[in-house]
Amino acid sequence: MFAGSAVAVTEESSCFDRSVAVTKMVGADPDNVLEIVQREVTATPLCSCEIVKAAIVATEAKRELVAQIVATAIEAAPEKMRIIAQCAVAVAPDALPNVMAILAALDPNKGDGVVSEKGGLDKGKEVVVAPALPSPLDGPYLVPGEPPLHPNFFTPDNITNPGGLGTAEYEYYYNSLKKR
Repeated sequence: MFAGSAVAVTEESSCFDRSVAVTKMVGADPDNVLEIVQREVTATPLCSCEIVKAAIVATEAKRELVAQIVATAIEAAPEKMRIIAQCAVAVAPDALPNVMAILAALDPNKGDGVVSEKGGLDKGKEVVVAPALPSPLDGPYLVPGEPPLHPNFFTPDNITNPGGLGTAEYEYYYNSLKKR
C-alpha cells in the first residue's frame, strides 16, 4: 500500500533535484536555455513541468522566450503538451496568449488532455496572438483608513443633508435623530 507513495515521493524529489540543476545550468549559460530545456526534458519527460518552470524563472523570460521554451519542451515530450503549457503559464501568466498560440499551432489532439473528435485550427492559417491583458494588481490600491476611490461617487451639494434627501425625508431623518 505504501510502496506506490514512496515511488511518488522519489519522483517528486528527483524532479526537484532536476529543477535545481536546470536553474544552475541556465544561470551559468542563459543563451543556451533552449538546448538545456531540450536535453533535460528529453532525458526526464516526467519532470517536464519542473524543468520548464525552472528555465523560465532562471532566465526571467519575456513572453516570446516563454513561448520558445514551451515549444522546445513540447517537441521533446509531446505527450506532456498540456502540463508543459500549464506550468509555463503558472510562472509567467502574462505569456498566456503566446503559449496558447503555440498550442493552437500544434496538433490539439496530442498531449495528456482529453481527446476531442472535433480537431483544431487549420494548419495553413496564421495564428493571431492577443495582446497581454492588464494585471488587476496594477489598478488603484486601497489604503487602510482611507476612503475607497469610486468613479461614480456622489457628493451631495448640501453636506448637512446626508445623501441628498428630499426636504420631507430630510426632516423625518433629522427629527428621528433628535429623539435619540
